[in-house]
Order: sequence, then C-alpha cells, then structure tokens
Amino acid sequence: MPILLWFVFLLAFPAFSSPAVGAAEPFPVYDCLKSNVAFWEKIYSHYLLNQGVLHDSDNLDIVYRVIDLVDDEQPGAGRINRKRVEGAKKQYRDILSRLAAGNSPRNGEEKRVLQLFGDHPSRQVLHDARDNIRLQRGQKDRFREGVIRSGAYLATIKAEFRKHGLPEDLAYLAHVESSFNVQAYSKFGAAGIWQFTRGTGKRFMRVDYTIDERRDPYRASHAAALYLKENFERLGSWPLAITAYNHGANGMAKALRKKGDYESIFQEYEGRLFRFASRNFYSEFLAARHVAKNYRRYFGELPLARPPQFYELELAGFAPLAELADHFQLDLDTIARFNPALRNPLFSGQKYVPAGYRLRLPVRGGRMDRLAANLPDKLYRSRQKPSLFYEVRPGDTAGLIARRHGVSLQKLILANQLDGRATIYVGQNLRLPVAGETVRLAAAAPRQERHVKAAAKVVGPAPVLEELSKKPVASAVKTPESAVVEVVPQPQPVTVALAVVHSAEEAAVPPPVVGEEAALPAAPEMAIAHIPVNPAVVVGHLKVDRVSGQGQNRYGLIRVEVGETLGHYAEWLGVRAQDLRRLNHLRFGAVLHLNQQLKIPLAKVDSERFEEQRFEYHKEIEEDFFAAYRVEEMRNYQIRKGDNIWVLSNNKFEVPFWLIRKYNADTNFAGLRPNQELLVPVVEKIDERLSAPEHSAAPTG
Repeated sequence: MPILLWFVFLLAFPAFSSPAVGAAEPFPVYDCLKSNVAFWEKIYSHYLLNQGVLHDSDNLDIVYRVIDLVDDEQPGAGRINRKRVEGAKKQYRDILSRLAAGNSPRNGEEKRVLQLFGDHPSRQVLHDARDNIRLQRGQKDRFREGVIRSGAYLATIKAEFRKHGLPEDLAYLAHVESSFNVQAYSKFGAAGIWQFTRGTGKRFMRVDYTIDERRDPYRASHAAALYLKENFERLGSWPLAITAYNHGANGMAKALRKKGDYESIFQEYEGRLFRFASRNFYSEFLAARHVAKNYRRYFGELPLARPPQFYELELAGFAPLAELADHFQLDLDTIARFNPALRNPLFSGQKYVPAGYRLRLPVRGGRMDRLAANLPDKLYRSRQKPSLFYEVRPGDTAGLIARRHGVSLQKLILANQLDGRATIYVGQNLRLPVAGETVRLAAAAPRQERHVKAAAKVVGPAPVLEELSKKPVASAVKTPESAVVEVVPQPQPVTVALAVVHSAEEAAVPPPVVGEEAALPAAPEMAIAHIPVNPAVVVGHLKVDRVSGQGQNRYGLIRVEVGETLGHYAEWLGVRAQDLRRLNHLRFGAVLHLNQQLKIPLAKVDSERFEEQRFEYHKEIEEDFFAAYRVEEMRNYQIRKGDNIWVLSNNKFEVPFWLIRKYNADTNFAGLRPNQELLVPVVEKIDERLSAPEHSAAPTG
C-alpha cells in the first residue's frame, strides 16, 4: 500500500530529552577564527556572484580589491573573467614585490596595500604575501536563493539530526556545501545538497547508473547525519567533525595527533592536503549559520519554499518510467521534481526504474492512492535492461558496428553524439541503444534540459582540436543510415604506472614528479596527436582479457583504469577486497596503478556483467560531469620540473584526472618530462547559480 508522507509534520517532532551529542557549546567561535568568520559573513551577505574579492589566503583581514566580473550568461564570460582576475593578481604581486624589495610606496594604492599589513611589516612578510593572493567569488545572490530553497527541507533535516541526537543547527552546513541545491555537482564528482563523493555516498545510500540518492535531499540528509555523527564520535568535537566533512576523518585524526586541538590545527597545522578549503570550512559553517538564521537582516522577507507533501509507492518490480507517468497521469517534469535521485537513463527509456525504489508522487486529493491501488501487474518487468557497449577496434566502421548489433545507425550516432561524419576511434566504448529507448541528441531528464542545451557546445570534436589536428578524417556522408566510415586509428596506449588517487586521504604517496631520481623510466619521445574528443564517449579498455577456467576456478585479467579501486572490483564481482588482494599478492593499502594488470575471479559474476557494471561506473561519472560543466577552451601546458599529474589535476588545473587523460590519450603520465606539452581543458559551470560553491571541497571517505 502507498504511504502518505506529510513531511510538514516533522516540525512537531519532539527533541530528545537528553542533550544532543556535543550539546555543551557545540560550535565555539574561537578568537583565532573571528576575522575568518567575519570575512565569510560578508561573502554570503554582501558580495554578489559577479564580484570577486581579491584577498590574502592566510590573513582574511587583508582584502586588496573587489573586481567586477562578467555575468556567466554572456558569451566568453569565462575567458574575460580569467583575464581580469589574472591582471588584478599581477598588479598586486608587482606592488608587493616592490615593497618587499624595500622601496617606498609610489602612490596612494601602494601606500594602502602597505598599511594592510600593519606597522612596519618585514620584507619577508611582504615577499611571502605575493604568493598568497586569492580570489573568492561573492555568494550573496546564491545564498539568498539557497535560503529560499531551504524552506522546503530545513525543518525535516533538523528533525533528522535531532533523531540521531545531533545539534540541529548542523542543518545549516548544507548552505556551505550547496546552497540547498539538489542538483549541485562539483568538478571532482560530489553531488547533491550534502555534496557526498561517490565513494562516501555509497557507504550510506544507493549510488549507481539508475539511482543517485546523493541528490535526494531526504535520504542524503539521513546519510549526512550518520556521517557527521561518525566523525564526532571519532574526533570528539564539532569543529573537528565539521572540518572532517571536508578534509576526511583520517586526515583530521592525523592533524589532531600532531596538534592536540582544533585551535592549534587551525593556526599551526601544515598538512600537505590541509589547504585553504579545509582550514576555512568550520569558519564558513559558522558564518553561514549566522547569516541563514538572521536572513531577514541581510535579505529582508523572503518567500521560503514550502515543504512538499507526497505519497511514496514502493515498486514491486522493474518499471518503465514513461508507463508509470502515463498511469499516474503525470508529466516527466513532475516525476523528476519529486524524485531527484532518478538519473537520466530512466527518462530516456534506456533503463527501468529499479524494483524496490520508493517512487514519490504528488498528493492530489487521494487520486494517487486510487491509481496506485490499481497499478497493473503487466507494467512491471522481471529484470533490468542491460547496458550494452562496444569497444572500437581497428577496421571497424560505425555502419558495420550498427549492423553487427542490430541497431539503427542513426540511433548509434545520436546515442554517442558522433560528429556529422560518424567518425569513430580505436579505444572508444560506444554505447549500443537498447529496445524501446528514445535516443536524441544530448538526451537528459527534464530537470536538466537547459543544462544539456548549454553543454551541447562540447558535443563532437572541440573546434580548437580540429584546428590543431593534422590527421585526415573520413569523408562526409550524405545520410547517416548509409554511412560507411573509416576508423581513424588512435595511438595505442602506452603502459604507465601512475598511482590512481581516489581521495585526499589516499594521496599520501603521490605519483613521481618530473625530475626526481625515483621517477619511472620515461617513454620514448613522441609528438602529441590532437585527436578530437567526444565527451559522450568513454575511452579506455573496459573488457576482461583472457578468461580461463571453469566454475569456481574461472578467472579473467583486466587492466586498471582511472578512478577504479579494489573496492569497486569487489563490489562488481560480489567478493571481498581482501580476496582480490590475496589473489593478486597485494599488501594492504597498496595503491593501484593505471594499466596495472589484475586477476579477477568470475565464479559469482560473469565477465559480461562485470564489464557492464564497469562501463556504467565510468559512463555515470562522465555524464554527470558534462551535465554540469562545459569545456570552454583548451590550453597548452608545458611540464615543469617537480610536476606530477595529481598536483596538476587537483591544485593547478582543478579538473579531474580522467578529463585530462581524455584529451591526452597518448601521453605517458608516469614519464612526464620538462617541456613536454599537455592539452588542458578549461571548464566552466553551465549555470553558476545552480552549482556547488567553488571554495568548498567534498567530503572524502
């Protein structure tokens, strides 16, 4: 039977009679934090998104200038804003260099900058400040919209936290993470109002190719309560537990062992990964809590969203979403609004809604209850639709692949957003459309339609890559259905041994840096082949090699791809990670390397099912990324001594490694050499107002 859930009743949940965990002054404002908290209060309540605050990253009292930024909707806004920011940073680096050299101020601006550092600052202080100039974008309009959105969820989240014995004001942490935007997504894969990474999210929720409960505000809030409580019980204070939400519990435990308390960590800790975001995270929470609780003072009266009322219907089998919508006389927009955890493959018909999912339906005078009671059994399916893909090999053509697998070439082209020539490359993994699927260019759930329209800018070969490429491409065809297109050979992958880093805590031993004695032997010199990149297609060897044996002794060989861990393999194979370690003679804590060969057991899961889950994992990550970000331009970067891909990806370029690799398919990342060139994609958020704040990193598991 459907259950009528009136979430507004959660307002009446009684608080526990015993004090909440850490209730005695749970959120102290230490003296050392006051200037930081004041800075973030102004960011949230005074400066707008089109204003950039240029400041010192160590001393937030030092603000050099506020820069006007171009609105993100304006063409070329990213390029214009980067130019403005770099110009302003250079101006103040030059001023600080002159002052650090002992020169007297030449004008009023240089005099003002000198005064920012107090009376008689040392040359060393001024010299060090040159490298500490940072830009923080204002958040006032985003925060205001977040306060409005929070009306739908805040009471429910507070009740959830009280239920777990936690301080209810922890609910305001969602302002820091996402401004209560259920569709918020970060460049490194954190999703939803609580910005859970995929790895941490899977500990508490369902996260897969069909359902992503990180985007469900209620289920994610339950997970956030469990995660925060776990952090507190391990670390012993809320400042530490909240910082661990950003930096990771292991990282904070290490900092605590070294420094003894939060204040000392904030003022003195120099952990390699304890950077600006982690150091400021608790201060941001304090500021967001203050501004949100006193929003009328900063924004006036606001039309807060009302808590929704809905039914939940637990599905007894797999079900086509379009048929469910027809039965309940609802459009897909309404289904999407009430069920933000449903991913795009369900809306296109590529997948069924999984059995056991609790589908939310709007309350409409009891009509939904009657329709749910009369849901026909024939609507349910006994099994999920498979995800089919094909790895392109030398000699393949798009037309040949389509005929071989019994699919329309037109649908194959649209499903993979191939260019007008249906050009394919060796090593691409083409998704094969399934029966009953509606395939269209950049197909997406209704809630993301305008995101996808904007993302269409990167569909097919990037223009800059076409200009750089000297390789011939296949000739155009008149009609896709009759296309017979030659495969343009892609350089074969170079075997590398780059450490695959999955979280800040796993990065204790970074990949080799350029110029170090310990670096692995470099690959032979080769020119970069500028191959057009199709964001809709996953590249990498996802197949199982050399399957042998039978029954309980059936095994296969695989090559490690970016972002994969033993935990992933264990999950997909239905075994324990320790069994895989033992099978491959790996010590506990050993880091996997890109292209490393592993032996996997196929007794419980056959190779086809393993490959399907592996493909869905990579496809999910890339689809989510390109729904939230577009590639604005490409830049050439010359490798310098001391570089490694982890530092370049996370700190310098601030894009995931898989994306850099996608644009540099033939590069040996373990053998990087000075002056070697990389193509680096510069990405922009498709909608700045609906994305995760830039200054906030995601929790790591």
